[in-house]
Amino acid sequence: MNTGRVNLKAHVLVVEDDRSVRRMLRFSLTDSGFEVDEVDNGVGAIQKLESNTPDAVIVDLGLADGRGANVLDWLHHRADAGEGRPVWVVVSALDQDEAMKRYGSLGPHFIAKPFDPWKLVELIENLLEKRLRG
Repeated sequence: MNTGRVNLKAHVLVVEDDRSVRRMLRFSLTDSGFEVDEVDNGVGAIQKLESNTPDAVIVDLGLADGRGANVLDWLHHRADAGEGRPVWVVVSALDQDEAMKRYGSLGPHFIAKPFDPWKLVELIENLLEKRLRG
């Protein structure tokens, strides 16, 4: 389901430990024209982010290694330091209120699992377009 939007080959990092969810996201994102990197843990995500900042990051808060919040902290720290940052979307099996109680501010967007991958792609496209405009 290609949405037809131009995303200039935007690069998305998917940080998700569930192989089937990663596969679903990879399919949806690549079908929409995105370049996709995947990692299944927080340590790998931070290594990827330090070596090459993507345009967008999808982060699962409930990573098996318990480091989903560390990835968000890294993104927040980078933004607070005035460095460029990707847009991000947080996905979680928790509802938003419970996730905010546990993790504090979740950034601009939160999606509870299960979610529609095409809606997530549309959200990423909208966030990237908004960043380009302003």
